[in-house]
Amino acid sequence: MAVTLKYQSRQIEKNDGGQSTVQAWTGTKEEIEALAEEIQPGSPAEYGTLESVRIYQDGGNIWAVERRYAKDQDGDFVARPHQVYGRKSAQLRGSMLSLPLENHPNYKTNWNYFLAAAPDVTMSPAWWLTATDPILSNEDAQKYKWIMSTSETPVDGNGKQWNIMCKPTFPGVNSYDVAVYTVTETAKFKSAKAAGKMVAMCLNKIGFPNETFGITGGDWKCDDATVSYNGSRWYATLTWTRSGDDKGWYKEIYGGLNK
Repeated sequence: MAVTLKYQSRQIEKNDGGQSTVQAWTGTKEEIEALAEEIQPGSPAEYGTLESVRIYQDGGNIWAVERRYAKDQDGDFVARPHQVYGRKSAQLRGSMLSLPLENHPNYKTNWNYFLAAAPDVTMSPAWWLTATDPILSNEDAQKYKWIMSTSETPVDGNGKQWNIMCKPTFPGVNSYDVAVYTVTETAKFKSAKAAGKMVAMCLNKIGFPNETFGITGGDWKCDDATVSYNGSRWYATLTWTRSGDDKGWYKEIYGGLNK
């Protein structure tokens, strides 16, 4: 027999906490047990958040499943995502990471280096504006030298000190900050096996959290994975770190998740 909505089974109750709706279906024992597993308590549905599921024998070979839904006074679902088994809640955290100035994608050597010149040199070279490496060609090294401090100013063969031709564009700046975003996902489970399945093979792999909070570009890598037990429920937690730029993490090194 097919599962059918039980006649006159819908009940609506209102109180100061909100509204609850009850519906029941009938069918064979196997059909009803399967229907009961389709949606878990805490999940959102048409009439609100599913609060409970009750299976009972309605008579003879006829069985029934009763679902109770709830909404608050504003008509919103009363459950939050983290209250549902297997459903992930998410938290975004932003922080700053200090990196060497030389790692900046637009880095120029003149940002934090002095340019020293031999005593007989009076003009700065054209490459002072564009150089990205303090190592000079043999020809240029006869006339110029990049130095981090004036105390490093060289002297020529006659003991005459070189001149400081150009000062740093950003004197005293040796690092810069980049934004680091991490998303931590947590879900509760009925068993250690189910919780372990969520974190299995994720650590140090490239992937994506379910919720990225609108952050686009680059990709994410799982940098932390835990399974814990609080005395009644198992919890699985994954922490994803966004790549420092839009190029993403090196897939040749970390690889991606097989999903």
